[in-house]
Amino acid sequence: MTPTWIEAHASYINGSHRHTTDQIVFHATDIDVTRVALFKVLMIPVNALQNSTSLTVKIVVSTNVTIGSNSDSDVIFGVSDGISFVGFIVFDKYNYGKFPPCSGLEGTSTSSSLKPRKRVSSLLPKPRSSFYPGQVVGTLNLNERWGSCYTAHDGGFAKTAVYSKRLTLSKGLTFEVYKHQKHERIGIKFIEVTIIQDS
Repeated sequence: MTPTWIEAHASYINGSHRHTTDQIVFHATDIDVTRVALFKVLMIPVNALQNSTSLTVKIVVSTNVTIGSNSDSDVIFGVSDGISFVGFIVFDKYNYGKFPPCSGLEGTSTSSSLKPRKRVSSLLPKPRSSFYPGQVVGTLNLNERWGSCYTAHDGGFAKTAVYSKRLTLSKGLTFEVYKHQKHERIGIKFIEVTIIQDS
């Protein structure tokens, strides 16, 4: 997903953005809620899958290093069935003293925000490196309700997650991106989403 592709294909996109061919940047919003939705893209339509289908979703998100290193810029990404959401939060550099670079997150997807969210990864351990990598790789095994996120810290840092929510795949599958607070700026270079049906 390039910025131009997101602009053309998102089923929902927050109005507080500007895009070039290189990146899409979401600015502070007037919506007085936390975890405001930035954009959503339908990946699999309703009734295309059975609920018992075993899927693995692999996600690569490339973000703006300057924004993530110098601004409040916590981005949340993952998938939902229109109600339940599972995914990850990626913290900006200023949060590294309290939080790992990424961790698992789940909640309830609404039309414009992610309602109450629950962290599903431990806060420890944290990497020794403190640079903002600008890229994170997330893997979600939807059938086993398990996931992991990976960054380049310490030569390779991974955080695992165990989700309580199980997605109802017959309702479809949507890729969703949020920001943690309304004042945050989020810069996205590109996103890759690969959906694999497990044997």
